[in-house]
Order: sequence, then C-alpha cells, then structure tokens
Amino acid sequence: MHQMNTTVKNGNPLLKEPPTALRRDFVWLAWSGFISIANSLLVWVFMARMRDVEEVGRFTIVMGLYALFFSVVSLGLMPYLVNEITRRKLSGNHIDSSVIQFASGASVFLLISGIFCSVLMAASGFLVSGSWQVRVATIVLSLAMIPSGVNAVAEAAAIAYGRTRLVAGVSTLENGLRTLVPLALILAGYDILAICVSFVVVRFIAMAAYALAGRSYIARFAFNGDEIRAIARASPTFASTIFFASLTWQTPLILLGYLGSEAELAEFGAASRFLIPVSILMASYANAVQPAIAKYVQLTPESWGLYLSKIASYPLFAATCAAICSFFLSSQVLTILFGESYERAAPILNILAITTIPFCVIMIVARALVAVKAQRIDLFANILGVAICVCAGAILIPRYGAVGAATAQLLAFVSMALVEVGYLSRKVREFNVWRSASISTAGIFIIYLILWNQ
Repeated sequence: MHQMNTTVKNGNPLLKEPPTALRRDFVWLAWSGFISIANSLLVWVFMARMRDVEEVGRFTIVMGLYALFFSVVSLGLMPYLVNEITRRKLSGNHIDSSVIQFASGASVFLLISGIFCSVLMAASGFLVSGSWQVRVATIVLSLAMIPSGVNAVAEAAAIAYGRTRLVAGVSTLENGLRTLVPLALILAGYDILAICVSFVVVRFIAMAAYALAGRSYIARFAFNGDEIRAIARASPTFASTIFFASLTWQTPLILLGYLGSEAELAEFGAASRFLIPVSILMASYANAVQPAIAKYVQLTPESWGLYLSKIASYPLFAATCAAICSFFLSSQVLTILFGESYERAAPILNILAITTIPFCVIMIVARALVAVKAQRIDLFANILGVAICVCAGAILIPRYGAVGAATAQLLAFVSMALVEVGYLSRKVREFNVWRSASISTAGIFIIYLILWNQ
C-alpha cells in the first residue's frame, strides 16, 4: 500500500512512459497481425482463382471449424493470463517464482485443453459435412490444436513482460511458412488435405520457437497443483465466453451450410476474409493495452474511465472509416482479388464492414471487464449474441442467403456492444463512448442516404 501511494504521489510512471511502450508493443503485435493477414488472404485468393467453387466451399467449412476450435483451445484465458502475470511480476521485469509456477500450471492445463479440443474438432468434421474430403482434412488439421494452448501461455508471458518483439518474430516465422507452403501446394495441384498437413507442421514449429526462446524458464518449470486448480476455477467463465464468441463468428457459416448452397458459402467466405485482418489488428491492439489496463485500474482508478474511453475511441473511428470506404471499394476489391464471379459478394462485405464498428468496442470493453472481475457480463453478452445470430439467421438466410447471414452477424454484435458498454458505463465513472458511437452511426447513416439517393 505504501508503495502504491508513493507511486501515485510522486507521479505515476504509467502516465509518462506507456505511450511509447504501448506504441512499441502495438507496432510489433500489429506487424504480427499483418503477417497473419497475408496467410488468411493470399491462401484464399489462390484457392478462389485456381479451384472450383465447390472445393472453395469445402475449404471454407474446414477452416471455419479450425477457427472455431483455435479460438476455444486457449479457453479464452489470454486476457486472464496477461492480467495475472502482470499483477504477479516483480518491478524491474524480473520473473519470480510466483510467475514461474503460474505459467507452468497454465501450460499443463492448456496442453490438456489442446488434446481435448483436437478430439472434438475431429469429431465435428463428421457432424457438419457429409464430404469425406472435409472429414479427413478436419481430422488432420485438428492436430494443430495440441500446441496452440501452450503457445498462448508463451504469448501472454511475452506480452506481460513487454517482449512483443518475440511474439512478432514467432508469428512472422509461423505465418510466413503457413503462407508460402500452402501457396506452393496449391500451385502444384495438391488438395486441401495437403494444405492442412502443412498448417499442423508449422504450428508445431511455432511451439518449438517459443520453447527455444524460453529454454531458461522451462528449466525452472514448477508444477503446482494449487495454481492449476486456481486456473481451473477461473476457466469456465472465460472458456464459455470464448466459445460463444467463436460461435457468433461461425454461426452464419454453419447456418449457410445447412440452409444455403456451396456457392453462397464461397461468397460469404470470400467477404469474411476481410474481417480477419480487423480481428487480428484489434486483438493486437487489445493485447498491447491489456497490461496497461491491469496496472491503471490499480494505480489510478479515479481516472480509469477516461483512459478507457480514450483507447476505445481510436479503433471505433478507424472501423467507421473502413466501413464507409467499403461502400465505395468493396466491388472492385473483391473482383481484383477473387475474380468477377465474386463481385456479387459486395453487399455481404458492406454489411460485415459495419459489423467491425461494434466489434472494436467489444474488444476493449471486454478487457476492461476482466480487469474489474466482471467477465460474467461479457459471457452474458456473448450468449445473447449467439441467440440473436441463430434466430435472425434462421429467418433471414432462407430468404436472403449470404446477405441474411451477414445481417444476422451484425445484429448479434450490436446487441453485445449495447450490453457491455451499458454495464461498464454504469459501473465505471467517466467511461463514456456513447458520443463516439453516435458519431460513427451518423456517418454510416449519411453514407446510406447518399447511396440510396443514387
């Protein structure tokens, strides 16, 4: 307590140093995100141009399952891991025994989670598709789940200690290989099974890279049953949250698989590729500010609301600009990247672009809810989002196809943002993003009026 009072009295270093530190962390994490974008976009471009629509549709199903379980495998614990490691570490960035025990317990726990998710993903391939190509490819790709949980612990520790350069380096290695190798396989005429094998191999290479970088810490591995039990107690809320959050993203694809055609799946898959860069960059931004959020709420709680409002407004306005640009550029971009047959996916992309606005707000508010131990609100919002997405999709998809699926996803994210922002606005004094959200909504509405009149 004395140390905290002295810190605040003498000037909180968080208020002086972090701008540079946060920019540095975000730059490295954003670079990591851009490398991931190359993987997510280029592979899809080559698939769309060199394979028929039916195969692209099957590839969409396999990668949709991968995205679902990849999000679930770490049980949504990334914000919790960063928050706990930040809280436990000693001043001066020296790793102490408490952090070692916590990271060791988290690694064991998430390794078990990876094995379990691998089995579930393999079984899911038989439930969502009757194609044996989809089923076998899903079984192979499910092996990538095993190292993913352990990698999440390594990333969380690196972020908490400001070693974002390590995260960027490993991500560059992984996504560089995960882009170049599949492209070579596609050009050589291999099917989606070979592409899935390459994804698995590269994921294990990433784990080996983290192990090499942290070999001195691995040597101090300390199994602690109490730490594992503590993580196990915290995990249900986070795991449920990330599960329903992943369902919110994947439900439109799943419903299209049942209620639509493979052509509509391919169109939605092509349009949704542009959401991946947004989600990656927002995850990078949220990860960069997470340690500061954890510290700020303890050192300067009286101005925490203003801080949150400020850091939430930046991605909110950026998403609004991107959504506005989409109305004018979506058709041309889709044609250039995927071919003329995907030009009709432009309305889908326009709706999904608007979805990024509430999504950006949710990403920051969700991290704030973790800091104030109110993650149950995030869980409730995600459950509500899935319910709205399912109900709206069941009504809209049979009539409007992929456009209806995109609209259902938009309604889900808007409802989630209203719940989370509304709760935090009442709980945290001076937290207010309603003004920024109103300006963003007005901008989108004006663009709609202009296009409607034309």
